[in-house]
Amino acid sequence: MSEPDSKGLRALIDKHRIPCKILDKHPLQTKEPVLMDFKCIEALLGLPEFRVIGQVLGPTQLDLHLERRDTDIVCPRCQTCCSRVKESRPRCLRDLPILERPVMLWLHLRRFECRGCRHRPWETSTTFGARTKWTVRLYNRVREEFLRGCPCKELARRYGLSERTVFRWTFERSRGGRPRKLGRALGIDEYARRKGHRYNTLIVDLDKGKPIVTLKGRRADDVVAWFRSRAQDELARVEVVVLDMSKAFFAAIQEVFGDQVHIIDRFHVVQQAVEALDAVLGSVKKQLAKDEAKELKKLRKRWLQSADQLNVAELLARYEWQRRFPALRETIAWVQDLRTWFERTYTKPAREALLKLIERASQSAQEPLQRVAGTLTRWCDPIVRYIRHRYSNGMTEGFNNKIKLIQRMAYGLRNEHNRRKRILAWCGAP
Repeated sequence: MSEPDSKGLRALIDKHRIPCKILDKHPLQTKEPVLMDFKCIEALLGLPEFRVIGQVLGPTQLDLHLERRDTDIVCPRCQTCCSRVKESRPRCLRDLPILERPVMLWLHLRRFECRGCRHRPWETSTTFGARTKWTVRLYNRVREEFLRGCPCKELARRYGLSERTVFRWTFERSRGGRPRKLGRALGIDEYARRKGHRYNTLIVDLDKGKPIVTLKGRRADDVVAWFRSRAQDELARVEVVVLDMSKAFFAAIQEVFGDQVHIIDRFHVVQQAVEALDAVLGSVKKQLAKDEAKELKKLRKRWLQSADQLNVAELLARYEWQRRFPALRETIAWVQDLRTWFERTYTKPAREALLKLIERASQSAQEPLQRVAGTLTRWCDPIVRYIRHRYSNGMTEGFNNKIKLIQRMAYGLRNEHNRRKRILAWCGAP
């Protein structure tokens, strides 16, 4: 930048309205031109309570000096009008950039003197809080862009902040760490800090769609200790807890809430049945030649689709495979019946239908179906409760996928405190 251009970076302001302390920081030259019209700046700011009384464009930021439009206030003691100004003091706030430069707002708050009672009240602003040093729109913009993936260093440069401030604004206590109360329906699952070695537990409010807490460990003692630390009125509010077939989680929930709140996630039940189908398919492939085994593998995704989702060739191929292998036909029919069972409405008929499905599987000659029958027998009551409450752990599993993404982006997140802050800030509205 040439020297004439650098001289034109500063603008004239009314030096009689601004304290000498600020003028000493920004020495002015009286012959420099005005950079931008004050009316234009006021339109860009969108602060009807204030008017612009000066601007200083420096090499790193734009300083805007503001003053309230009202020239008087009401005395809080005698309720008379005060218009005599005794002194003023500056207050600075960060705001959104203008002209691609960070903006610092200097609010010149005046102190008036009441002629009646001699009280000297300070004027206050309804636009900004009493102790904040930044505007709400800047706060929300920085947090939103950081959570979308913008680098912390770039945000600090763009908005004139430190990198620590950007991180603190995004993951501070009021936006991610405040203890959240338990809701009516909870989902509980585990996620890996290091797969196969260390795991954490995630508890989600299924009605509000956001995580409540993430805690270290997945043992029953860890979960029970956390629930015991909550208030009794919160625990009494819980009616449903959705979980997978984890014995540790089941024992913890049973100890805290009793036997009537468990619901086994429907997707985990169907997953058990699909694994049994895959086992039967594996035994069938061993009886086939290599080319036929490849053809059977191609139809794997179409075994459980309805007839209206397949074309004629796929329907004929599926029918032919089922005709050749009765074990495959029996397993596919049973898995399809189990999937349609979750569409039932009433609890008592659903329980009877599930017991019949378990009996069919236990009497089958297929060993995978017999194993599934044993699993469904052990978890029969929590599975049937799904018919009444209709909650699943799909939201919790979605948060697990997002946690994996967060950990990949952060290369592991070894600091457990920062991991928890980031998960609670990303997953669901704070």
